[in-house]
Amino acid sequence: MYTFNEIIGYEDIKKHLQNSIEISKISHAYIIDGQKGMGKKLLANTFAKTLQCEKKEITPCDTCTSCLTFDSFNHPDIVYVKPSKKTIGVDDIRDQINRDINIKPYHYPYKIYIINEANTMTEQAQNALLKTIEEPPSYAVIILLSSNSNMFLPTILSRCVLLKLKPISSEKIMNYINQELNIPDYQAQLVTSFSQGIIGKAKELASSTDFFDMRENMISIVNVMLKDDEYELLNLSTKFDEYKDNIEDFLDLFLVWFRDLLIVKKIDDETYLINRDKYKTLLKQARVLSYNKISVIISNIRDAKRLLRQNSNFRLVIEMMILQTKEK
Repeated sequence: MYTFNEIIGYEDIKKHLQNSIEISKISHAYIIDGQKGMGKKLLANTFAKTLQCEKKEITPCDTCTSCLTFDSFNHPDIVYVKPSKKTIGVDDIRDQINRDINIKPYHYPYKIYIINEANTMTEQAQNALLKTIEEPPSYAVIILLSSNSNMFLPTILSRCVLLKLKPISSEKIMNYINQELNIPDYQAQLVTSFSQGIIGKAKELASSTDFFDMRENMISIVNVMLKDDEYELLNLSTKFDEYKDNIEDFLDLFLVWFRDLLIVKKIDDETYLINRDKYKTLLKQARVLSYNKISVIISNIRDAKRLLRQNSNFRLVIEMMILQTKEK
């Protein structure tokens, strides 16, 4: 269920963790930092499972009592810290780690604590954890999973091994999708491009019909945008409301689409298109667009993304983005 062989990419991090296991030089505290969907939990669980494996090798055996107990989500010496609120407070750290850590492991060599979204710890919580990290029992291992390591106090960072996850290459993601997921090639290419090197996002998109439905809605909006009718353009803003919660993804679909339109105008070759299955639609739209207009639209979309990240008014930003598509 959890083995290092199942982890796509991160070869340097896997090597570091496996070398540490092999020479029995395990740190008491780790931070695994990366965007959502990068596989932080998978890495932490695989590392924890391997440390407790009775075969004492550099990857779990999947057959010993420890591995089987882990896979049943009932391992006595691996603790998942659960916040009582949206953030991890000082009481969460005291109750689930500090008051428990001095109790020796039930049966296995380590007592491992995994804290998901550890970057949401309050300053009080971090200071409470710091006391434990400074003088931990020899058997204790604390793994902090984070999407923003800048949120940690310098004193926490200085006492942890920081493992930063970087985007995986498109080639590795494409290979994974082709080998493991049963989707057409054109969809695999779109998913690979859109995942931005995040394997979890690639898996989610590949198995979601909503993503491809969203693309169809995006194309229908572009068709209206090309009419240059200001009344119709203004009414388009309501069509974005459906995607308010994942507007970044929706706007990224537009950016990829207009990128393909530039390629069609420049070289008229399907080979380099991400939306290759929509070549005829792209060709038709490209005929009525100038290079300048495509560039203006791309710039407007990027500006809209930037403003929305700054919590600007959603409807106003979208309306301005759409109305500014008229070539000046």
